[in-house]
Amino acid sequence: MDKSLYKKIYNPKIVNTVEIIGLICTVEIIISFILSTYNPPYVDVLIKLDYISICYFTFEVIYKFVGTKNKTEFFKNIYNIIDTIIIVAFALYTLQIIYSKAVVGLRVINAVRVLVLLRVIKFRKLHLSPETINFITILTFSFILSCFIWLAENEVNPSINNFADAFYFTVISITTIGYGDITPQTMWGKMIIVLAVLYIISGLMTRAQNVISRELEKKE
Repeated sequence: MDKSLYKKIYNPKIVNTVEIIGLICTVEIIISFILSTYNPPYVDVLIKLDYISICYFTFEVIYKFVGTKNKTEFFKNIYNIIDTIIIVAFALYTLQIIYSKAVVGLRVINAVRVLVLLRVIKFRKLHLSPETINFITILTFSFILSCFIWLAENEVNPSINNFADAFYFTVISITTIGYGDITPQTMWGKMIIVLAVLYIISGLMTRAQNVISRELEKKE
């Protein structure tokens, strides 16, 4: 590619614009996922909007890939890997609709949608306060867990009928409050919550150990 053309296509303003539109598409898919858990009559519209977002993700991946000098390093980036998985999954789902061959089901597509949430972590690049960054991180973690809980429990658990139920159950569980009004019914639901609680406890223990180590170093 000609250097002058490269500079025009990949100048900071265009790169930032591509990134911002990508985040908007991410928010669209998040909202689409939440609404779809309520079985609305406009599910087809949501899927069409998702396809538009996925088409943009495809453009974004190609745009970044072409602009990357080291092609090998491109797929070492977690965001690029996530985007590629999303694109491939939706492509297989589209082929399934066209040729009626069971390749990837809507349940798997919903799980793949959840991966899009990891793109929200890109907000870390923005100039936000540590408190806001922590809030976004915790909210994203809870949101992702809630999505997987809904996928695992919605068909068998009468207490989890939509995303709000799944989110409430997830937050109550990982904060160890545990009112007991909602309990997981499936093996996957139980495993998700157990691993999430252990992960949070591990994080708190690590943070506490770091604080104690700093205090001991100061005293020495």
